[in-house]
Amino acid sequence: MNNSAMVKIGLVGAVHPNMPGDDVGLFREIMERMGTLAAELGFDLVCHSEPLCSEEDAEKARSVMDEAAVDLTLLFMPSLPFGRVMLPLARVNSRIGLWSVMEPAQSGVLQLNSFCGMNMLGSIIGNYLRRYDIPFKWFYGMPADEMFRERLVVTLQALRAIKTLQRARIGQIGGLANGFENLYIDERDLEKRFGTYVQTRHSVEEIVGRAKQIAASRVATETASMLNEGPLNKATVATAHLDKAVRVFLALRDFAHEQRYDALAVSCWTRFQEVYGVAICSAMSRLNNEGIVAPCEGDILAAVNMLMFNAMSDGGKASLHDLVSMDVQDRSINLWHCGVAPGCWANRRGVVWDTHFNIGRYDGNEWKGEGVVADMRFKPGRVTLCTMDSSLESLFILSGDMMDNKAGFAGSSGWVNNLQLNGEPTDLRDLLNTIAVMKVNHHYPAAYGGFTNQLNEFAAWTGMGVIDKVPYKPYLQSKRATPVP
Repeated sequence: MNNSAMVKIGLVGAVHPNMPGDDVGLFREIMERMGTLAAELGFDLVCHSEPLCSEEDAEKARSVMDEAAVDLTLLFMPSLPFGRVMLPLARVNSRIGLWSVMEPAQSGVLQLNSFCGMNMLGSIIGNYLRRYDIPFKWFYGMPADEMFRERLVVTLQALRAIKTLQRARIGQIGGLANGFENLYIDERDLEKRFGTYVQTRHSVEEIVGRAKQIAASRVATETASMLNEGPLNKATVATAHLDKAVRVFLALRDFAHEQRYDALAVSCWTRFQEVYGVAICSAMSRLNNEGIVAPCEGDILAAVNMLMFNAMSDGGKASLHDLVSMDVQDRSINLWHCGVAPGCWANRRGVVWDTHFNIGRYDGNEWKGEGVVADMRFKPGRVTLCTMDSSLESLFILSGDMMDNKAGFAGSSGWVNNLQLNGEPTDLRDLLNTIAVMKVNHHYPAAYGGFTNQLNEFAAWTGMGVIDKVPYKPYLQSKRATPVP
């Protein structure tokens, strides 16, 4: 299993043969400062210590970067370099960053001409090499400068998500929930786009068979751990259902570890009810809290988004929601699902293990839910939602503030206000219109934190688009996020 991916940055310097400033000395200083920054921000650094003065030098540097398998080749220009160094470096087997610094003086003899170097090499990529369509990210300033650090952190988080997906393994259990055809994807498209491995052949019967074979002593130990995480509503949850919830959790966790899966897209509904007679929300909640991504209804797309969020987060755990209600009074939306959110999302009340609200039966006038859910209201804080279309061509990004002390729905639920659609403030009417007109999928993976910048960079590096607000109009609006093939 791969729950984290260390980003490896390659640092190369290119200098002018006779600028009056100490460009080589500045490059040596930058290597030292980047080494300190690597330890602070948690990335690996590979330095090509000899500054580039020729195309041949750049060929050697490219070989070093390719052999080290860096994720980003950062070309630092302490002075205006020879333009042809860009030709071999543009073909490096990594993403590219171009980096310049401010002039040491604002008058007199020009010392470095660093920014002009970045300008020139960037335009070589964009014009002379335009047929190759090579993206690059610019950086400016010293490693301690606020803008440089901000841009680098965004890149690190985006590349960490990309690298995580390249290595990730997703197991789908029981197939896609019947009727959720909007979430169907071809696993070959996913492998081609991100490098992610998906296996769709696993059955619910396989997991239930495992669950039934787990020793009672192990179930008892795990039940005690579960009840330490939150109280059980003994008035509603049947003992047999709690036993099954624990067995399914252990079976899924064992299965994920054995198969080296980072995510399990589980057909929790309706297959588990048909085969085992219970909802398994609490088991999936606990998997999510442990970092084994477990979206509902066999949703592979949601698994991908949740893996992305977990890679970008500093120890946070992603969750999956439907958008179920809007409140025009305080301009908020409600995020909800049956009860699969990780326990770390709960507010001060914590998690209560309760019965499912609509999987079960009535006994007279008394509801008898079948299965255990993680009932919670969400803690306050900034949250970001992201979902991608089934063609893997575009991202929908929504952020806002989880409200405190506003009652939600039974299950896992919370209200979000101060909404921003791809970083721009939005009202409910425009939000509803954008979702409907752009045909956004109805599952919304989310994480605590602000990740709009990181998701936009992820999209840029992977060749995806990002959906912007479609302002409300009273007439039919027909738009496509991506063309139909």
